[in-house]
Amino acid sequence: MSYKAPVFWKLFFGMLFTIILCFSTLYRNQKQKVDFLHLTSRLTYISNSLPIQGHLKLDDEPVRYLKIEAYPKYFKLFVGEDIDGSKPNFQQVDRLKTGDIITIYYDENLLSSDKNVSRLAYFIDKDGKPYFIRGKQNTMGYYLIGICLSVIAISYLLKKAGRIA
Repeated sequence: MSYKAPVFWKLFFGMLFTIILCFSTLYRNQKQKVDFLHLTSRLTYISNSLPIQGHLKLDDEPVRYLKIEAYPKYFKLFVGEDIDGSKPNFQQVDRLKTGDIITIYYDENLLSSDKNVSRLAYFIDKDGKPYFIRGKQNTMGYYLIGICLSVIAISYLLKKAGRIA
């Protein structure tokens, strides 16, 4: 009789970890504007590419890079539509000009580990009017939770049937 590795527990804990990550992302997407860190400062750079050596210069990529005086990193904003249909709820970033005084609402966490670029800008206002509102990225989170729960259920059934240990 051959030994069966404890595949069930590996799958279970792996999927449980993924579900926890999904719920933390869904929670962050529910935050209100006042719950984010924010800075009001002069816009010093806006473009669809970075002036940093080693970064790709993809002119056709639907992103904008912004830099303000009061923050050491560039903010990367996705202004197109993603594969899963997620896109900004509102964006007029291309109407901003260098020298404008803007307020950026952003987040800092483990995902912002890039020393040059922050991808966690959620809102941008100028003169109290919105110019960028990041879209909710809930669709992918719900898909992943569904897949993880399915994998857990299937692996449980396989364990009960004696197909996996």
